[in-house]
Amino acid sequence: MPPAPLDPATHRPHLEEALRLAREAQAAGSAPVGAVLVNARGEVIARGRNRVGEAQSPEHVGAASVAHAEMDVFFSVGKVRDAETLTLYTSLEPCLMCGGASALLGVGRVVWATADPWGGSGRLIRWSDHPAMQETDVVPCPDPDLEAEGARLFAPEARRAFPEEGWALWRQRYPAETAGVE
Repeated sequence: MPPAPLDPATHRPHLEEALRLAREAQAAGSAPVGAVLVNARGEVIARGRNRVGEAQSPEHVGAASVAHAEMDVFFSVGKVRDAETLTLYTSLEPCLMCGGASALLGVGRVVWATADPWGGSGRLIRWSDHPAMQETDVVPCPDPDLEAEGARLFAPEARRAFPEEGWALWRQRYPAETAGVE
């Protein structure tokens, strides 16, 4: 069974949930990134958020530098079954580690609200060219309103965490959303 069909009625609530989890991560002192794993019936089977900046994290993730939102989701699920039927929704384009994990687990579809022109996996690899990733349907930024919301949310973290070159790419991709972020 393939992942659930992708249409606005399907993807928007899950991307909104990922953004809600991103705000929760930010409030806890971590980078604002959230993720939701959904089965073919459209049911959420796992939720996760970035936990890198937290002193207290769930045991399955720990306070490790790999405690990204997507990894939080995968660790909380445990053994991923029928991965090709699953859709991972995330507030921000997955980094190379999280994108690679999604592909290697065989997740059927990855949808992100906001592109990451510096830290996103698409800057480093073309999903369609990598054998492990060819089976994963990638859907970047399907909703302009949610893309802008995610960019505004992550912009301060991008400014803080990325070098000038990375911040310049963020300002170029999201000029309105990064305006006033110093």
